[in-house]
Amino acid sequence: MHLLSFVIPFCLFISVVANLLRGFDDDLCDPHTVTTDHYPSLLIGLSVQKTSPLKLKATFRLPNSTKQFSFEGMVFSNGFSAAAGIAACRSLGCSKSTGFVAVAWTQQTACEFTCPDGTSAMQNCRYMISNLQCSADAMNLLECLTNEPFWQYGSTPPSYNAQGIDLKCIECVD
Repeated sequence: MHLLSFVIPFCLFISVVANLLRGFDDDLCDPHTVTTDHYPSLLIGLSVQKTSPLKLKATFRLPNSTKQFSFEGMVFSNGFSAAAGIAACRSLGCSKSTGFVAVAWTQQTACEFTCPDGTSAMQNCRYMISNLQCSADAMNLLECLTNEPFWQYGSTPPSYNAQGIDLKCIECVD
């Protein structure tokens, strides 16, 4: 009896540790509600999905794993620079940007969220990032640094003061 009272809690402890070592329980991921706050992760990709308004897809890898999750979101107009515009255009195979302007968008715009197990769903878009700091020779937005984490403005609704980016790229490869 005494040994059994030790073995059961120990087995529960091993189960909890195994789940932690495994990374995360994929069954807990709901692509309808998931955000970057759900997983500690490493940013491995940042690609342009649309230029008007500027929508990006961020891809993250879970620590000590090959599993990935991704989400789409809008770029906040504050702090967006000409160098960031050129880096975004270069990532699309274009060599130049004719410029960008702030543009309103509705939060009903659909953005895709994908869990580590591959399930995905559409959510209302949110701002994902602002203040991209790009060098003049940056070839894509992943090379740009930001002073702020993703989703800092995730709860900011689109408004006159909080706008997205309308980016125009030229000299693109067919």
